[in-house]
Amino acid sequence: MRYVSASLLALLFLPFFAHAAGFAKQSLFLSKSPVTDGDSVLVYSVLQNDDAAKFSGDVTFSAQAAGGDKEKIGTVAVSIALQGAETVSVSWKPAAGTYAVTAELAQTDGTVVESESASFTINEKPKPASTESGSTSSVGEQVQSSADVQAMIAKWVPGISGASQPVFSTIDALRGKAASLLDQGIGWSKAQVGAKQPGEVLGAATQNVSPSGITGTASYLAGLIMLYVFSVLKWLVSNAGVFYPVLAFAFLYALWRIFARMRRPSY
Repeated sequence: MRYVSASLLALLFLPFFAHAAGFAKQSLFLSKSPVTDGDSVLVYSVLQNDDAAKFSGDVTFSAQAAGGDKEKIGTVAVSIALQGAETVSVSWKPAAGTYAVTAELAQTDGTVVESESASFTINEKPKPASTESGSTSSVGEQVQSSADVQAMIAKWVPGISGASQPVFSTIDALRGKAASLLDQGIGWSKAQVGAKQPGEVLGAATQNVSPSGITGTASYLAGLIMLYVFSVLKWLVSNAGVFYPVLAFAFLYALWRIFARMRRPSY
């Protein structure tokens, strides 16, 4: 009788252990941040299969705005090998608002194995700023998203992709603020240089913009040098494909210097 009871309990709890395929921790993220009303983004999710057999099924993505109905975004078929991982995504073009995005992993027969949810806020479109005569390019221009870098990490190291997404979002926000400050620096530099462009020959009509005296010449040269410096830094900060490799190299170099200093014998 004891063995019969144990068998019945095993059958009851078998569905909870039969399928070990599921979502990686904090694996639901967007291809860029921030997102503005009308932007097209990719909703990513990372799956892993710790079961003893291949898993086949599909992932269904849906979104529900606050106080609204749940709407389907899309479905992706998945086939995960034993002890394997896979990154899936669907395209989404949301309106402004806060959404609860859910991904459901189901078997081929429709049985839901696991679900993962996350909340995302979509910003409203910014109102066009009025332009004044002689104004420089718009300040705070949006920097290039780190989506490609995150997708590469999700492909090669899926275990840390979910945990790294908040870090990338924070760094992207800081890059945006840095780009705004650099835009201001570029505007200041252009004001110091004036209307004269590098290599321009001054004529009778442009004599009023040439630097006068030692102070004017020094101000002009300082503005010209800083214009190039700010422009290069703005390009570095704005391009994710350049910024993140440089940041990774600087981080590894700093670790190497700290390690070398710790290993240096003290006399």
